[in-house]
Amino acid sequence: MKRKKLSMQWMTGTALMIALTIVLANTPLGLIRMPFLTATTLHIPVIIATLTLGLRSGVITGLVFGIASLLNTLTGTSFFAPFFVNPLVSILPRMAFPVCVYALLNGLERLTARFDRRRILVRVGASALGTLAHTAMVMGMIYLLYRGQIADMLVSGAGVPDAIAQKGVGLGIAAMGVANGVPEAIVAAVIAPAVSTALDKAGIAFK
Repeated sequence: MKRKKLSMQWMTGTALMIALTIVLANTPLGLIRMPFLTATTLHIPVIIATLTLGLRSGVITGLVFGIASLLNTLTGTSFFAPFFVNPLVSILPRMAFPVCVYALLNGLERLTARFDRRRILVRVGASALGTLAHTAMVMGMIYLLYRGQIADMLVSGAGVPDAIAQKGVGLGIAAMGVANGVPEAIVAAVIAPAVSTALDKAGIAFK
């Protein structure tokens, strides 16, 4: 009976994170469109699911995040939007980064075992660093798969000399990643630990 009750808690929590992801994906709060890239808060439910419900819940929520990202890309107008049609860019990193969050959570717990109030600090660290890992994976996939195409677009569309375009693609993608990843990491570090702790107190957590 106890095992069944815990399973119901896990399913309830996971369903809640999936629902939140879908809501964010369909409102301006989830996808903030900019000229060159779309900033997102959809990673936050994935982090909360991982912190509170465990890795499996995080990966499932990440899959929903990835699918929502792919679908939203179809109507996107940013420079990078066409690249997110590829599931290797839009879905795979979103399913993989909960693994980073989970590993960071466990690693930081071991490193901070001697400190008081370490639980919230560990969650802040895992949320922030996990978000940066998410950005690095997404932008890294774009670079690996499309650096040549982006260079060609810069040459033909913006008149950038070929030599500069070829060398500048990596730097440009890295700059975009920092510009989006750092604010997203700060937001995640504030919201995800607070919400996950509240869910723990409400008895929804189950790993």
